[in-house]
Amino acid sequence: MNRRHFIAAAAAGFAMAASAFADGSATIPFETFKPYFVLNTIKPEKGKTSKFGVCTTMEQFESLFHPAAVMFRKQKFVAQDYFNDHVILYWVEWGNTPWQYTVQSVEQSDSGLVVKYTREGESSDTAYFAPILLVGVKKTALAADGNVAFQLKGK
Repeated sequence: MNRRHFIAAAAAGFAMAASAFADGSATIPFETFKPYFVLNTIKPEKGKTSKFGVCTTMEQFESLFHPAAVMFRKQKFVAQDYFNDHVILYWVEWGNTPWQYTVQSVEQSDSGLVVKYTREGESSDTAYFAPILLVGVKKTALAADGNVAFQLKGK
């Protein structure tokens, strides 16, 4: 079953055309950032288990996420000037499962950007997690209204 979560992001831009699909959508180039964790001060809204949005500045990004350095692995961190021409779409899901997310595609549709992703993980009875999905796209990929949807594929 697919789930969609919509947000209105405060960023302006124009639709970016890449390869078009029959439904009018187009694929958008993207990159992911994994070596981060959500700050403990960030919580979902009451009654919710997830939070999502768009970071348009480094200050905004740093107020939500912090680098998680891991030894012996080459890591890709967000550069200070990244937000000059990019934005980061984020999805955080709190719960008993340490999800590993994989982005299948980012597409431009009539209703805005759609991030299609899968997830894998095993539930824990003894721990609570806040795994995150960080997806960078060019600012020009966002429509003027800034709508973004995260769509879980498969379940």
